[in-house]
Amino acid sequence: MTECEQSASLARRSYGCLSDGREVETWILRGAGGMELEILSYGAAVRRLAVPDGKGDLVDVVLGHETMDGWEQANESYFAVIAGRIAGRVPGGHLLFDGQKYQLACNDRGNHLHGGPEGLDKRLWQGESVAMEDGTVGVRMRYRSPDGEGGYPGTVEIFATFLLTPDNAFVFETEASADQLTPVSLAQHSYFNLGGAGNGSAEGHVVQIFADHVMSTDETMTPLGRSAVVDGTAADLRQARVLAEVIPGLWQQHGDLYQLSGAEDLKPAARVFDPQSGRVMEVSTTHDFLQFYTAAHLDGSILGKGGVAYPKHGGLCFECQGYPDPSAGFGDILVQPGQMQRHRTIYAFSNEGTRS
Repeated sequence: MTECEQSASLARRSYGCLSDGREVETWILRGAGGMELEILSYGAAVRRLAVPDGKGDLVDVVLGHETMDGWEQANESYFAVIAGRIAGRVPGGHLLFDGQKYQLACNDRGNHLHGGPEGLDKRLWQGESVAMEDGTVGVRMRYRSPDGEGGYPGTVEIFATFLLTPDNAFVFETEASADQLTPVSLAQHSYFNLGGAGNGSAEGHVVQIFADHVMSTDETMTPLGRSAVVDGTAADLRQARVLAEVIPGLWQQHGDLYQLSGAEDLKPAARVFDPQSGRVMEVSTTHDFLQFYTAAHLDGSILGKGGVAYPKHGGLCFECQGYPDPSAGFGDILVQPGQMQRHRTIYAFSNEGTRS
C-alpha cells in the first residue's frame, strides 16, 4: 500500500429517510490531499465539500441544506445536485430532433429547466465505492431513467462518478447510454463560496472565464439560439475581475451561458480566487458550455447549513454542460443507441495565501 492509499478513505452511512420511507445514504470521502467530500444518494447531491486553507484548516465551500427535509422539500435552488436530463432551459419545453417533437414539462417561466419538476435531482441513486492505485478515492452513482420520464424519450442508463484526487481535485464524470436516440446533458450544480458556505456574499471573489462568446437570452432567460461576443460587456471575464464590480452590469445580475474557447478535449473553463481565504478553484471540462450563475435569486430567506441564511450572491455556480436545445446547432448532446456519452469536469483547488 502506498502512503496515499493509506490516508485516503471512504465510508457509507444512513443520512435519513424520504417522506415515502425510502432510506437516503451519504458517502463520505477523505482524500489524500486533505479534502473531504460527501455525496447523498438523493439527487446525487454534494452535501459537503471541505477544502483546506493555507494552514490546512478545512472549510465547507458548497451551499446546501442541513436536514433531509431541506433536500427533499426545499431545494428549488438545485443546491449541489445533478441537473438533467438536460441542464439549463429548453425553450418552451419544445424538444425537436431527428424529425420528432417532444413536449417537456415547463417549470420556469414557460421553459423546461434542469430536467423539469421531477428531474434527476429528485431521484434516488445507487452508489458503489471507487479506489485507484494513485490514492484517488470516489463513489460511482447509478440511475436508470425510464422511457418517458419527464417527457424524455428512451430509457437512459446514467453513471455519475465523484472523485477526490491526492492533489486536491474534485472530479465529476458522467456516462450515459440509451436504447434510442435521446438528448442528455448533465451538470453538477454546486454553489461555491470559497470563504465557506454561509460566509456572506461571494462578491469579493475574483473570477476569470475563458470564453469569447456568450449565448443570447430574452428577459425570461430563454435561450435564443445565437451567440454574442463578450467584447465591451460586463460578461467579458477573460481577464480576472472582482465580482462586485461585474455583477451590476450582468444581464439581470444573473450571469451568462458561455461558449468555451479552445478545441482541446479537456479545456480550461474558469478560475476563481477568494482573497480572504486564499483559496483558488480552477475549472476544466470536456463540455462546450459553462453556465455562470451569481445566485441572484438568494435573498436571505433560505436557511442553509448550520441554520445560516444565504444572502444574495452567497455562492457561485460553474455549471459545465451542453447547449440545452439540440436543434440549435451548438454541439451535440444526443446519445446514440449503442454508444456511450462521456464527460468530465474537474474542480481543482489550491491556495495562494490571503491578501489584505
